[in-house]
Amino acid sequence: MKTLLTLSILIFALTACNQPQSETRVNEILWDNWGVPHIYAGDDESLYYGFGRAQMESHGDLLVKLYSEARGKASEYWGEDFLEIDKLGTTLGIFKKAQTYYSSIPANEKLVVDAFTNGLNAFAKDNPEHISEKFRVALPIQPVDIIAHTFRVFYIEFMANRELGKVPGWMAGSNTWAVAPKRSASGNALLLANPHLPWFDFWLFYEAHLISGDKDIYGATLIGLPNIGIGFNKNLGWSHTVNTIDHVDLFEVEIEGGHYSVGDVSHKLVTNEVILKVKQEDGSFREENITVSSTVHGPVIGQKDGKHLAIGIAHYEAPSNMLTQWKAMGEATNLEEFQAALKLNQLPMFNVMYADKAGNIFYHFGGHVPKRQHGDWDYWSGIVSGNDQKNNWEGYHAYEDMPQLLNPENGWMQNANDPPYTNTVPTALNPDDYPAYMAPNRMSFRPQRSANLMVADESISFDEFVEYKHSTVMELAERLVDDLLALTDKADSPVVKEALEVFAQWDKKAETDSKGAVLFANWYLKASGGNPFGQSVFAEKWQFENPNQTPDGIKDSAKALKVLEVAAEEVKSKYGRLDIPWGDVYRVKGGNFDHPANGGMGWLGEFRTVWFQPDGDKFTAFHGDTYVAAIEFGETPRAKVLLSYGNATQPGNKHIGDQLEMFSKKQMRDAFLDRETIESNLEKKEVYEIGTTQED
Repeated sequence: MKTLLTLSILIFALTACNQPQSETRVNEILWDNWGVPHIYAGDDESLYYGFGRAQMESHGDLLVKLYSEARGKASEYWGEDFLEIDKLGTTLGIFKKAQTYYSSIPANEKLVVDAFTNGLNAFAKDNPEHISEKFRVALPIQPVDIIAHTFRVFYIEFMANRELGKVPGWMAGSNTWAVAPKRSASGNALLLANPHLPWFDFWLFYEAHLISGDKDIYGATLIGLPNIGIGFNKNLGWSHTVNTIDHVDLFEVEIEGGHYSVGDVSHKLVTNEVILKVKQEDGSFREENITVSSTVHGPVIGQKDGKHLAIGIAHYEAPSNMLTQWKAMGEATNLEEFQAALKLNQLPMFNVMYADKAGNIFYHFGGHVPKRQHGDWDYWSGIVSGNDQKNNWEGYHAYEDMPQLLNPENGWMQNANDPPYTNTVPTALNPDDYPAYMAPNRMSFRPQRSANLMVADESISFDEFVEYKHSTVMELAERLVDDLLALTDKADSPVVKEALEVFAQWDKKAETDSKGAVLFANWYLKASGGNPFGQSVFAEKWQFENPNQTPDGIKDSAKALKVLEVAAEEVKSKYGRLDIPWGDVYRVKGGNFDHPANGGMGWLGEFRTVWFQPDGDKFTAFHGDTYVAAIEFGETPRAKVLLSYGNATQPGNKHIGDQLEMFSKKQMRDAFLDRETIESNLEKKEVYEIGTTQED
């Protein structure tokens, strides 16, 4: 008996020593010197509790504001400036849908949302001065706020507002590549994650590392969400780009006496009155009465002369379990498990680009596309009759109906917000195999530059992969500068001749020191009549048979020179010279940082995408490259990452804008993936149990 007892003790001791490190350690948040939390936890509840704590520390004020907007009470807390988002959210019933959804979600998903919420609130309670006084009125956060915020971001901002055109210059986009071993110098698959979104508010990404048991997920999520949305683990990784998906339609409905017809069927317009409280400057409140109406097509968002405009949002009648799907994607260990997660079909949109340790690359055009009885992409892009029964949706396309491609022969895939049919060159997906409304058929200059970077190299090293990601070559300039220079003999204006001399010396790039890029961008914007995504300048139009080399040639040479004269005089008047460096005019700013920019607007054919807004006579970046990750899937993953604007917004946090200098220099950080490396780059450590915490 004594021998058996001794043997049992020995076996127990050996077993304990061989347990994974994250299972035997207490819950910890290891903050690295870039403000990235590496969260070690013993179980899911502790993991997502820690993730909530971390996000509240980095973005507390902003998170409280966003959750309050999703709650529909921001104007009650802070006044008139927040009324419009409260009205839209109320009209679309965001918070009510979130309440219904939360009451019905499975226990494993509820655990994640509850734990994350508890972590948010615990940090705010433990650090009462951390949240600015203005925002404390909205505490505590409720689990349903997390769901409402998720719905707001996707169903309102990504989906409804894109259809309604409410977001000025709405241009959510991204780049992504997947390279198979046959095209990789190391024989390992490569993946690029490169989302482009505005650099403010709910669009911001948060970088984090989640470790618990067998889970080891590194990546980023839109702030306020409890799951990694773009990421990788030791076996695989994925990225998203906004896809060319028609999942929102506008229906014009004729109303008579509170009724409307769809075909031969009469329906009653459903209406409800809602009262919003709006805080006034003197602390009092006024009431805003809102009439919320809905049709069989969806909520009514406007009315005029007896006609109502209803918005149909795919699957809005039963919103998706998108958080559950992202969790399953991050926990997958191979292609089959990842595809099983995708088959849940709970993401309302997004291209998915995938690569793994086994050497697979995979693309899926994801989201909820309504089944329609007729019509093509152009038809459904406009307002359609809600009274015509032929325009009724008939359910949604299944996962299997959507364009997808596994391990293409050419060994690489790309997407830069182009339709699925051009994710390889030569093309491997045929648009004729899908409904005409599934996606348009086109390829703008940014995806062409993306594809041409891949086409040009048969054996891509990891370092080259990172270098190509930062390419500032303007595909548009590759097509047109030579044609402009061919007009030199026709130039009879001194300023035009000077402009052409600048173009002759220019490298066709938008580096910080590139001379000619400012002039070219100004010329093309004017030459295109203010529609830089159009093809009015070109003699040869785009062709699917030659997708990465068309359009081409200048259509009207006399007009091109005349516009160049106007553009050149404007640049010289504003900046004193035609060859002013790009980085002198285009800047990146944040916190106390101000650096010259490189890269440019997508319509220029820039893979290094940065969008700028006027800032006096110059321009400041406000959108474009956000979280970037280049990953090589060897025996253990290797990754370079950058979060352009830094991993915090909370006043006083030193990581606001602290990566902008690296961004300006086209540098990336090593992702710290193992404990030893993390601890050697440690800023601070927090040890926590649910409800308590201690900082080392």
